Amino acid sequence: MQIVQKSKRILSILLIITLCLALMAALVTPAKAAEQLPQELYMEQSRGGICTMTSAAMLLRSALYMYGNSHWSEIGEREAASACWLWGAGILFEWSFETDYARIDVERTVLNGISVEDLKAVLDEHPEGIEFYCGGVPHAVFLTDYEGDTFYCADPAPYCSGKRVPISESWLGYRLGLGNQDAVLRNATAYWSIVDCDIDTDLDEAPIDAIFAEQNQAKTLTTAKQLLRHDQAWIAPEVFALGA
Repeated sequence: MQIVQKSKRILSILLIITLCLALMAALVTPAKAAEQLPQELYMEQSRGGICTMTSAAMLLRSALYMYGNSHWSEIGEREAASACWLWGAGILFEWSFETDYARIDVERTVLNGISVEDLKAVLDEHPEGIEFYCGGVPHAVFLTDYEGDTFYCADPAPYCSGKRVPISESWLGYRLGLGNQDAVLRNATAYWSIVDCDIDTDLDEAPIDAIFAEQNQAKTLTTAKQLLRHDQAWIAPEVFALGA
């Protein structure tokens, strides 16, 4: 009877290991927003003093594109300003963009610097990107994604606009650390992110669906690994005893 019980436990271990291997074989590198976004989505601010407005417009364009809405290319500074901007003061702390095809609610989070891991967690939660701001410069960029420990953005500043660049090579990097990403993160004072949205999908594909599917797959793999570690903790001694 004891041998049967031990055999069943060993079998459960083998099944969990098989599940982990199968998931790892199927699991690809998590999709990043920037890999999904067309180059045409990135914008250059039309004049000085409105980097936060232009970054907000890119955030809206990205959200619409990621959710499969064809109107993303129609969003510019004017459309963003109607929702997020107070002339003479600047960008609002909380704002909503509403049309007949979308409602997007955005809120500001105040920072006193941010770590690499914390910023990764924010982007994992917001694959459509965030508006990232350093008040000491002052300047805002549209933060798109990360690779390893390197963060990437679309900077509306004229000299590096229209493309995805490491944040260390943005205007923020130039002003704060001459290419030093750590200096940029230390001086972060706020970011704006989408907290709720209802966006119509009128394209054949919504890139956000693939990202969420891969995130769920990664969570499943993590759970399987945790179960494996748990089972190994209580069965390993009996496996060795059985072998003896």
